[in-house]
Amino acid sequence: PRRERILLKGDVPSPVNPPSGCRFRTRCWKATDKCASEDPALIQIDGNGEGHLTACHYPEAAAPLAVPSARKSL
Repeated sequence: PRRERILLKGDVPSPVNPPSGCRFRTRCWKATDKCASEDPALIQIDGNGEGHLTACHYPEAAAPLAVPSARKSL
């Protein structure tokens, strides 16, 4: 089973001159004004393996595995 990929748009932030707040916000579809002004805390969320931490103001549980669609036989 494979997870569904999320394709990100936008430019990767500069590691030398990162944006304010959340470093990922320039490419995030959930970004708000809060993301621009506050650094998110690094936390453990349900569904992530031990040692896998998340830094997001709007975290979600780990994505469920994608179920492959049935292919038609010719």
